[in-house]
Amino acid sequence: MILRVFISIIILIFSFQSLSKADDIRDFEIEGISVGDSLLNHAKTIGVTKKYILDKNFAFYPSSRRLALLAFSDKGNYNTYYKIQVTVNPNDYIIHRIGGFIKILNKNDCLDKQKRIIKDLENSFTSFEKFNDVKFTEHTADKSGKSIANGIYLDLPSGDTAMVECYIWSDEYRKKHGGHEDNLRVTLSSKNGNDFVNNEAYK
Repeated sequence: MILRVFISIIILIFSFQSLSKADDIRDFEIEGISVGDSLLNHAKTIGVTKKYILDKNFAFYPSSRRLALLAFSDKGNYNTYYKIQVTVNPNDYIIHRIGGFIKILNKNDCLDKQKRIIKDLENSFTSFEKFNDVKFTEHTADKSGKSIANGIYLDLPSGDTAMVECYIWSDEYRKKHGGHEDNLRVTLSSKNGNDFVNNEAYK
């Protein structure tokens, strides 16, 4: 495996293009954590104990409990993101998807950062298929239709995916569901993670 690439806004903007190209999503890191790692090996990175992770309640997807979500806000250890979210096997805590949340000022700020990150990610892969869905559409979680999201996706030949998405929540939705902030999300997903989300999680 080649040297892992740490996905940081500073690195992405200024030096990502000079790094080695890769086609394995496991060669990329978000806050030092990669797809395929055991989350239990990163308790120190997250700023918690292994027991804290084991005691934390899973958030399960609507239609399947095969994989589950865990989220961890920055306790002062993160370099770039204010929160990370992982999709793990609840039996062994192996990570199938990891996302980093970046603070944004507004929609235009999100679009600008999204464009720069995607450009640098494109320069880091030798082969990919790009799906550019930058037009904002209603987020299905908000039945009022006032919350919106978009995304740009780089699908690798392996079936892995790197995605960069903007989430803009309505004031009403934020008040009703605490903890939802407008954000830019960089997510790395294995093929298994993609298959689960696309075919099992929301049946």
